[in-house]
Amino acid sequence: MIQSINLRYPSKKLYFLIHGYTGSPTDFNEFPEYLHKKYGADVKIMLLKGHGTRIEDLDDLEYRDFLNQVEDEFKKSIGEYDEIILGGVSFGAQLALILAGRYPARGVFNVSVPYKLKFPFNVPFLQILGYFRKYWLKHISEDEKELRRKSFHYESMHINGLKIVKLANQELNKVLSKIKCPILTIHSIHDPLGNYRGVNVMKRKIDALQVTKIYNNKNHNLFFSGSRFGLYNEIGTFFEPSQMEKTGKKDKVSAIIPAYNEGENIGRVLAVLTKTKILDEIIVIDDGSADDTVEEVKKFKGVKLLANKNNKGKAGAMQLGVDATDADILFFCDADLNGLTPEIVEQIIRPVIKRQYDMYIGIRNNVMQKAVTLFSVNSGERALRRELWDKLPENFKYRYRIEAGLNFIARSRGNGYSWQKFDYYQTLKEKKYGFLKGAFLRWWMNIDVGYAYLLIILSKRKNI
Repeated sequence: MIQSINLRYPSKKLYFLIHGYTGSPTDFNEFPEYLHKKYGADVKIMLLKGHGTRIEDLDDLEYRDFLNQVEDEFKKSIGEYDEIILGGVSFGAQLALILAGRYPARGVFNVSVPYKLKFPFNVPFLQILGYFRKYWLKHISEDEKELRRKSFHYESMHINGLKIVKLANQELNKVLSKIKCPILTIHSIHDPLGNYRGVNVMKRKIDALQVTKIYNNKNHNLFFSGSRFGLYNEIGTFFEPSQMEKTGKKDKVSAIIPAYNEGENIGRVLAVLTKTKILDEIIVIDDGSADDTVEEVKKFKGVKLLANKNNKGKAGAMQLGVDATDADILFFCDADLNGLTPEIVEQIIRPVIKRQYDMYIGIRNNVMQKAVTLFSVNSGERALRRELWDKLPENFKYRYRIEAGLNFIARSRGNGYSWQKFDYYQTLKEKKYGFLKGAFLRWWMNIDVGYAYLLIILSKRKNI
């Protein structure tokens, strides 16, 4: 019979781990020993009720049986340790997050949390099939079976698992906003049970320091994958004091404003940005202007001015601004706005500071942006993490391709993006340059954006 795992040193640091439904304490493979030996920590993994024997022993167990069991055991550990890190895989990840929302913890990690189920597991009333068949054979690859030779799990899923996972998610929704400790979330793109995009939905409800790692992997349990050693290191180093301090430091926020012949407009924008307390730095890139843009910028003390001798286009100017700062968060802003306020700027930046998204976009009150979402999400006002910019392929860093490219990368390689409509607007090109020149520039911009979407389609086909 499988037993609980309890690895002890004379330590005041505990990893309290919870295995998955139809799994066992061996769900974590060699990870408990890794933590115990490398970090000198105690590791406890209790055996959940009905597990480690026969799958029939799960027939009469409900969600509350498991929650009450782990909660009772966790409360016993609180007084014994100075520092407790919670962690879990699959259903165990749900339980670990619930405990983190109810009790103090140093941190919590969750691996393959089934917050959003994939088809067919998300079909309503699927558990009705339990009247006809209780146990469903798991589909596990030969490679994973080989790695699991020394571990124990039930070879079948219990139909009650769907109901239990859904009840756990209901409980989770009640406590996510109460989690205050650092959270490390790990998921895989091709997880057969849980949709990795559900991670972003979950994160938006949490107001705590969060880091997410998405693996390009087909395993539900990543502890039995080719990525497992990287996973061990990812979790272990995340909860080291030096790394926690580094991850939890205040993000530096830099505003970057590309400007080309904006002498009549840029003063309005800089008047707002210089009053926005959330910004640590303001950088203007004059992109070869022939008017008095530079003179207008110099009127604002503390604003850093860079200049291109020749016009390089919007993306080239933005890159020059990025190269001139070490900021963690980049706030890009057009130079010809009307109605912008410090409150709007802060509302665009804060979701990125909170790590709810890798990028957040301000949608303007323009006719085109209100009418067509595809155009609106290409707005120039956006906050994003620097690492997202660094992931952007160079062929998107050209003139007006930049926003569509950033949207694509945030969606495909980052932690997603979102947007909000605000009551500000951009000066029309036809008004700035005259009807004919303005219309020409608008169509040039639209062609450039259209080419960006073509690049996105090609990138998807190549799985870039």
